[in-house]
Amino acid sequence: MDARHHLNSYVAANSHLNAYPPVQGGRGARNAVASYFRRRRIDADPQLCLTAPGSKAILYGLLASLPGDVVLARPSWVSYAAQAGSLGKRTVWCDIPAATGGIPDPDLLPEVLEQARRDGRDPRILILTSPDNPTGTVARADQLHRLAQIAVDHDLTVISDEIYRDLAYDPDEYTSIAEIIPDRTVVTSGLSKSLALGGWRLGVARFPATAEGEALYDRLIALASELWSGTPILLEAVVEYAFSEPADVVERVAQSRRLHGAVSQAIFRILRSAGASVRPPAGAFYLYPTFAGSALAERLGVHTDVELEDALLSTERIGALPGSSFGDRPERLGLRLVTSMVYGRSDAERLATLRATDPLQAEPVRSALEAISAAFSPVDM
Repeated sequence: MDARHHLNSYVAANSHLNAYPPVQGGRGARNAVASYFRRRRIDADPQLCLTAPGSKAILYGLLASLPGDVVLARPSWVSYAAQAGSLGKRTVWCDIPAATGGIPDPDLLPEVLEQARRDGRDPRILILTSPDNPTGTVARADQLHRLAQIAVDHDLTVISDEIYRDLAYDPDEYTSIAEIIPDRTVVTSGLSKSLALGGWRLGVARFPATAEGEALYDRLIALASELWSGTPILLEAVVEYAFSEPADVVERVAQSRRLHGAVSQAIFRILRSAGASVRPPAGAFYLYPTFAGSALAERLGVHTDVELEDALLSTERIGALPGSSFGDRPERLGLRLVTSMVYGRSDAERLATLRATDPLQAEPVRSALEAISAAFSPVDM
């Protein structure tokens, strides 16, 4: 029986589910989401969890429901600053630490906050992401403990975007800031990364079990009722199934984690050999090399990240996004590379790569690594 027939059968069997769903999601879905977070050492009440059409919608709703300006790591995912700006909130940037991304450097953040206030800004919201897009790194527990204390001292509400959490290469070593300061942290996640279901638009969130957390939850639900009404009712079963983590889901995520880790480490070695400054990848499927002062930048005659992106695309057919798209300084010559683009051109190729005993020997990956090595070589070809 093919996939289309299964889909048609499922839709037909559930065609009676035509009423508007609960804005926050059905009880079964929210129970599954809460249990998912509790298995990760994060206290979660199903009555303070929700589902939505994508985690991006939740993030926007949170920013719309919270007062104050937004504190972001530099660089950070493009939508954080864009969403803040669309809501009239200002962005307070803070550089990331030397070894990891996705978080402001705890050594720099207190002064950044004080300077922001002297400049008339009102930093009240801190967004963290781990593993991180664009750097592909995981925040360390000691860094998160320090950030947690800063959040308490400066009365910041923390939004921890953990949509890549299950793709951390060493999940046993992962720490969420919600384990440290659960009473002031909202955690968001979804299925677009760990299960590659971006087009299904399935996001979830967990709120603090405090008076403030309940009030924020209520404000967001009121806003959501006017914006997206609820998660598509036929997809609630998907949320319940996936976040209950049956064996087949756990195995598929483990395969993805292994593949992403192997390819990211291989590209990391190529970039280091080419003279790039790049943090060792620890999760997801990104790398973020910077090439300021490198032989590659000299060979290509570039001075900004956009010039570097254009040169690599036109001369080497390597696509990347410039670091300035993520709030970084153009002169750092940063690029975000997406390793998942090299797994194959078709679903069949990508599945074969996923299931390969050695992903680096899969033909699409092997060919791509050769092309990447040639493109980033500091020697004229």
